[in-house]
Amino acid sequence: MNIDCNIDGSVDVTGCKLSIYPMSDQFSGIITDAIQQLATLKLPVWQKTDMFSTTYRGRQENVVNIVKAACQLAYKDSVHTVYELTFSKGCPGDTDADHYLNEEITPIKFDRELPNIPVACKYSFYAFGEADYMQDIEKIVNLAEEKGLNPQGMHYATKLSGSIDDLFDYFNQALSYAHEHIRHYVMEVTISVNSPSTK
Repeated sequence: MNIDCNIDGSVDVTGCKLSIYPMSDQFSGIITDAIQQLATLKLPVWQKTDMFSTTYRGRQENVVNIVKAACQLAYKDSVHTVYELTFSKGCPGDTDADHYLNEEITPIKFDRELPNIPVACKYSFYAFGEADYMQDIEKIVNLAEEKGLNPQGMHYATKLSGSIDDLFDYFNQALSYAHEHIRHYVMEVTISVNSPSTK
């Protein structure tokens, strides 16, 4: 994992690096169409796309809403797609997004309703510089149980299943809890839709 940090940044900036992997011959168009649809909006976050992913930085709720919308926009009924997300907060290298912390929480609106798709997810949560981090991770996993996402332990990760609406509502809750209790943390997430493995 490569996270650029220096000593001058804001610990309040939430960041997410998003990569989209459609299992389709039209993968390039699916990815660029989703990102470009978002780019046409005046988004209340810092953003940058490179050859690997698109990074969003700013106020937590706005970042989560935008990443969710990107996943929904890239969804195709018959296409197995995997989304890789890295959420981070407390990294002192997020200076280029500080001014976006003043933005209001802004729902992402399109001329159509985005689909509330069924998803499978695995995620791992990492707390840095915390001696008693396991109690916080336990609390974060319990929030998923309360959300009805059926958390199941697996080696090095926790599996979740449910709707994309419930999943990203949970991400907001989990990140809010972490912000209150942990100075610097990273959450690595893999989301799968339309996987043939579920059949």
